[in-house]
Amino acid sequence: MARILHFADLHLDRSFAGLVMAPAEANKRRWELRDALRRIVDLAIERQCDVITVGGDLYEHDRVTADTGNFLVEQFKRFPGRVLIAPGNHDPYKPDSLYRHTDWPANVHIFQSMAWQPVELGGVTFWGVGHTGPAIRDNLLRELRADPNAISVALLHGSDMRAVPEGKQTHAPFEQEDVEACGARYVLLGHYHRMRLWPAAKPCCGYPGSPEPLDFGEEGPHYVLEVTVDEASVHAEPLPVNAVSYRTERLNVGTMSSSDEVRQAIVRLAGEGGHTEDIVRVVLEGQVEPEIEIHAVSLLNVTAECFRYLDIVDETVPAFDLPTLREETTTRGTFARKMAERIEGAATDAERARLENALRYGLQAFAGHAVRPR
Repeated sequence: MARILHFADLHLDRSFAGLVMAPAEANKRRWELRDALRRIVDLAIERQCDVITVGGDLYEHDRVTADTGNFLVEQFKRFPGRVLIAPGNHDPYKPDSLYRHTDWPANVHIFQSMAWQPVELGGVTFWGVGHTGPAIRDNLLRELRADPNAISVALLHGSDMRAVPEGKQTHAPFEQEDVEACGARYVLLGHYHRMRLWPAAKPCCGYPGSPEPLDFGEEGPHYVLEVTVDEASVHAEPLPVNAVSYRTERLNVGTMSSSDEVRQAIVRLAGEGGHTEDIVRVVLEGQVEPEIEIHAVSLLNVTAECFRYLDIVDETVPAFDLPTLREETTTRGTFARKMAERIEGAATDAERARLENALRYGLQAFAGHAVRPR
């Protein structure tokens, strides 16, 4: 029997550039990813696991430092059992990889090639494979043929083609029949950042998801998997592990009468006590009267202190009666008609948004109101 603590997709040393975070906040998130690994090792020790398995993307190859390598050594050395690592597309096993240039403790085993290799542990055979480049398109799982009469577990960073997340690139893709034919009792996976066990009733493969959310597309709880394997059965249990949460709040400001009312509504999203440690994105939406000044940067400046991190996105639209304005035989009517024609002919969403803003600013100016960029 083996008790396994499985995680993947920690992405140590991630830049967080996509969130347009201030450097200090991005650096704090990187420290929190290290804290997550510390909690994972603590959890494996507390639950008396025999092995920690890592399903790839442990770190970011292009940004990782030797200091991070030393940190990994310190953490894995604390664990009395084995640590098995299957490199992924963000941390491939290459000549210049951290995996090759770090002095790992004796309990750490890294799968170094795209050929399946076995590691025996307590009557269980762990089969693992590692990415050797950042864009592996081969179906690696198809090549595994474990002894179906043995107790085998497979460890892989790859894409289940039945459930590819929107916008997610596929690496080491596999199909349902590959899981069924590989001979392993359970397939421990990495690559998808949402926890997923399949099938739900009696799982034979599972993604733990990322231990910490990495952007606003990863809201909700995040997990590691505790998997127990013996001769008779396999049991997988998700264990929540994230310390930080992301959330998106949509705020309809169409019925609000002033920018101060909008400000107060944003502050209320911080909850009781007027502060939250969540990383929050507030999307302002609705039709807004021209005399109400919605200025995202200004609102951010006066509300950010209530949140660990706050992002404000302005998706409001002006409440002008455009069909009526287009019929006016005035300069304003001519402006409205020409802008409406350009908006209708916009080639991209970005161009359409830019033209809609221009229409808004122009109509505000015609109404005698101050114009501020959104």
